[in-house]
Amino acid sequence: MFSIFTLLYTILIFSTSFSIHLLSTNDKGTFGRFALYFLCISFGFSLFLSVLYALLIVTKNRRTWAILKCIGWTNSNINSLITGIVLYTTLIGFIVVVEILLHYAAIMIYLQSAGVSVGFEPILIQLLPVVLSFLVFLFVQLFAILLANRKVLKVRPMLALKKPGE
Repeated sequence: MFSIFTLLYTILIFSTSFSIHLLSTNDKGTFGRFALYFLCISFGFSLFLSVLYALLIVTKNRRTWAILKCIGWTNSNINSLITGIVLYTTLIGFIVVVEILLHYAAIMIYLQSAGVSVGFEPILIQLLPVVLSFLVFLFVQLFAILLANRKVLKVRPMLALKKPGE
């Protein structure tokens, strides 16, 4: 589940960065309107994915959270664990996007210096749109973390003492 959501976050952070890059260029024609729509869609989709990921973490591990409560963990300890999981997934997605963009820029610069024609004009995304999209994702993750923390409060320690299937 971690790798799937990391891949989805990577794609969304990249597409949001690309949309911000298109909006920041001087061309406000068709691509500018497309970028604005795509930015709104990716923001909504990231909100949906963040909430889904947080709810999946809580519901899939309900028995684990109940066991941890039985052995003395407090709700704040479990909330810290869930917060770390969600933020770690987002951070890894951001690092993957930065790594891919750095390699892409290095390859394009190498090909230009070698005189090789790539057949298209390379689009190099600056780091500022990537950081802005990462900050947007962190803001969205805060909403999902608050929802997950609220769901963890409802998990009762008695769930750990029940037999599976009851």
